[in-house]
Amino acid sequence: MIGILFYRTLHDDGHVTLQYNFYDNGFAPSNLVVRKVLMAMLSVCEGELTQFEVEYNDRQLLDKWGGRAGEVLKRLGATPESLREEKSGDIVVSRSFRAELTAERFQFFHEMKDVSLLPHYRFFAGEAERIVYFFNQFLSIRLP
Repeated sequence: MIGILFYRTLHDDGHVTLQYNFYDNGFAPSNLVVRKVLMAMLSVCEGELTQFEVEYNDRQLLDKWGGRAGEVLKRLGATPESLREEKSGDIVVSRSFRAELTAERFQFFHEMKDVSLLPHYRFFAGEAERIVYFFNQFLSIRLP
């Protein structure tokens, strides 16, 4: 491997977004290279990350985790009070929750072998979004 392609976007507020696009790099989310990209992003922001948000579809989560899906969500801080449902008519399309990023939860993400075990997640420093994984499409980090 010669290199990894990142897209760089400079924002008006001086921040820079680096985006790793799965389609352009040709690695599966379970590939060690992709995992290392996420680990590097987490390491860069580790001291400032305070919260995270997870969005999932029940079926996708069951496909990945099986009967352990509920246990994983509880471990990550999902509670009935924190769950939000996105609906299309009467059908729940996805659910999401936001939780504090504790050391145990940070370790969970840092030790994931496949970055797609959760379909969509975002990490925040206060209210500022720092790291995003979006449905096997991209990983991005926003930096000052």
